[in-house]
Amino acid sequence: MKRLRLLPLLAVVVAFTLAACSSLQRTVVPGRDPAALREVFVATNLNDNHNLGRRLAAAFRARGLRAESGPLTLLPKSAEAVVHYQDRWAWDFGDHMVYLRLTLHDPGELQPFATATRQRNIAKSTNLDEVLPAVVAELLAPSP
Repeated sequence: MKRLRLLPLLAVVVAFTLAACSSLQRTVVPGRDPAALREVFVATNLNDNHNLGRRLAAAFRARGLRAESGPLTLLPKSAEAVVHYQDRWAWDFGDHMVYLRLTLHDPGELQPFATATRQRNIAKSTNLDEVLPAVVAELLAPSP
């Protein structure tokens, strides 16, 4: 009988744990559709020690967009959006990513019009070549 009383408590704990593992979030400004983009420029970070700028550009190209990466001084005039990224890494007997946020900006604008964030459950053994395309796909998903 005592076990039956603990069952609802266990269900609540499991539900909260699974909700906390939900790690892919997206926001888009109303009226904007990132899926309509044809060309983006990935602005590289000065502290990018993991070659994410180039890897992200490759993930955008894999989705059929024209994409280049580099410092903002190399921004082509034909780019429809600039991609900025923020990443965080942890070291646990080897580097592994724990956070990635991609933002889409109009060239020359400070405010993003779309954001995709992945956090919390990027496991140490996760291959970045799986994570990056998933976050790019979420960022470029059609707006409802």
